[in-house]
Amino acid sequence: MAKAAPTESFLLVAGIDFGTTFSGYAYSFKNDPMKIQTNQGWNAGSEKLISFKTPTCVLVNPNKQFDSFGFDAENKYVDLADDKEHTGWLLFRWFKMILHNNEVFSFASLSIN
Repeated sequence: MAKAAPTESFLLVAGIDFGTTFSGYAYSFKNDPMKIQTNQGWNAGSEKLISFKTPTCVLVNPNKQFDSFGFDAENKYVDLADDKEHTGWLLFRWFKMILHNNEVFSFASLSIN
């Protein structure tokens, strides 16, 4: 097991809410821990909706490589489908609970560049 670095070396604390339906994050820097930063908003499909959370979904290209996450993944897949270019692309949604059982689902063959 790796030994934790002394707390003096940490510059920030980050929290990730990897949810079943939506995900988000927050962080604060060591020099101002009460000033908590969050994403200023993701743009949804029509880009008229701004949310602090984004859908927990992943878009994988035909080469099984990570392409995008959240609203970006949904928006790109819709654009591909509208242009009938979505064949081979994979949009994964509502997969969080499946990740708890490594025998059922694995991203081992997925390359993230």
